[in-house]
Amino acid sequence: MPDRKSKFIPVTKKEKHRRRRLVAGTGAATLIAATAFGVWKFLPGNSGQLDTSNGVSLLPQDTLLSVAISTDAERWQKLTEFGVPESRGLLEQQLAKFQTDFLTNYGYDYRRDIQPWIGKQILIGYLNNPAAIVSKSAPAKLLHQQTVVILPIANRNAAQQVLEQHQTPIDANLVETNYKGVSIRETKRATGTIAIAILNDFVAIATERQGIERIIDTQQDGKSLLSVPGYSKALKEIEIDRPFAQVYVNVPVATAFAAANSPQTLAADKLAQAQSQQGIAANATLETEGISWKGISWLKPNSKQKLVVENQGQNLASSLPGNTLVMLSGGNLQRLWQDYVRSADNNPIAPFKPQDLVKNLDNLTSLDLDSQILPWSKGAFGVAIIPKSEQVDTAIGAGLVLIQQVNDRSAADKAFASMDKKMNQPQVFKVQKATLNGKEVINWTTPMGVNPVTHGWLDNDRKFISLGAPVANSFIPQPQEKLADSPLFQQSIRSSLNPHNGQFFIDVDRSINAGNLPLPLPAEFVTGFKGIRSLGVTSAILDESSNRFDLFVALKKVPGVAKFVPKVKPQKALKSSPTPAKSPSPSPQ
Repeated sequence: MPDRKSKFIPVTKKEKHRRRRLVAGTGAATLIAATAFGVWKFLPGNSGQLDTSNGVSLLPQDTLLSVAISTDAERWQKLTEFGVPESRGLLEQQLAKFQTDFLTNYGYDYRRDIQPWIGKQILIGYLNNPAAIVSKSAPAKLLHQQTVVILPIANRNAAQQVLEQHQTPIDANLVETNYKGVSIRETKRATGTIAIAILNDFVAIATERQGIERIIDTQQDGKSLLSVPGYSKALKEIEIDRPFAQVYVNVPVATAFAAANSPQTLAADKLAQAQSQQGIAANATLETEGISWKGISWLKPNSKQKLVVENQGQNLASSLPGNTLVMLSGGNLQRLWQDYVRSADNNPIAPFKPQDLVKNLDNLTSLDLDSQILPWSKGAFGVAIIPKSEQVDTAIGAGLVLIQQVNDRSAADKAFASMDKKMNQPQVFKVQKATLNGKEVINWTTPMGVNPVTHGWLDNDRKFISLGAPVANSFIPQPQEKLADSPLFQQSIRSSLNPHNGQFFIDVDRSINAGNLPLPLPAEFVTGFKGIRSLGVTSAILDESSNRFDLFVALKKVPGVAKFVPKVKPQKALKSSPTPAKSPSPSPQ
């Protein structure tokens, strides 16, 4: 196979799709978890606050993603108590790979070479590849092509001694160069390359020499992440005590990266419109039952897009049964859709095109979204997936429920009447009125007697429609055992954001892990989810340019787990190489 760490290679259409999915579909929690798992071996037992300001000053302003992780061994031990055998096995593999890629392959040992001098946190930066973003004709590199690890120095003499006296593997090519007054040691083997340099109070390690050079440039010109518009203010909004980790995503760079790898060409002006958002950042805290995140997203200062401070999300969970698998609520469906339409056509990572949904809705129901639905959909809305009752004889395991707070009841009645009229065809559906637990509803019944659609009014201003398995009787009348009272829901939705603009909850164990919600996920995601019980998110708009969110990941916990030690394949003793060849200036890779 080609070595993607050191070569430019052609990118297939399948690979481009995979990369877009990586940028678009990977949430902050997943990114930080995957990266944090990878740096386990950099944990010397230090403790204290997570202070990334100095390390961040070394990362270029256009860094795609940065992750800071505490080296407090006590908290890492707490993290490793979570999970199931499958997810812990995945963690083990990630740890072993990171150790091999950054240490073992180049003759370094953590306890001997890193632990004596490392400080309180580790900072990892994923640098973009400007050549790939500037021109679609240039083959793009993978996201991790230039990975930089910045280690704070608590003992400079020990760090200096390790680097100067390090014994290079016999089959490695060591080249020492000087870039703008900084010495760089680049070690090349058939398995890959790393470059190391000391910059004041930090040791920087990169997957190629150019990554170190960019760090040096940033240190000297000051154009770091700290100069990103809104970065410092946003990070101040999400300050927490004793954070375990911190993540930042540079949205304009991520969007440009996705556009460069997209099979469709995106004009420069369209790309600029898609890059109105500046960044997403979050801080993580380890808790007894999982990981809590406090996050924020913000717009560019010159963005034409402005957020409307309209936090009118309602407590939808009080209207749903306690066994609900998934719940999503929002504040204003009309505004949400209009905002999405303005950005989706120009956004290479948009999940779907607005015109496709409008066309499919018209073909199915003969309803026009803009003129017949959105005008009365300015209130709070919700979507839920509810499992069917065991007494219901149908192959469909759950029902999809949509609830909308209506601002014009007569317009909503007119739209649904038009839809009922179209679908009332003997060979397709029989549409008729019915009574369900004292409420008048409309049922669509197939010639086989199956009832896949029910719609009606929950109260004076809330319209509902249920699709799939018949589950309307689980929330009509209001259920006695409510989702809002479920211990798992209360554990997952623990935000102090009030009022809020929306919430999301998913019982991962009973939906994804149990196979009740099949999703096209990569195998490693499926394995990782096995260690998760649930996810809960609450969001609120702070002002016209920033949005706050809280996320909690409830994790499974195995009682009586001993201290976790990654299984690392033993390596043969590495002989020392001859005196390294030195070159006066860096040579092209």
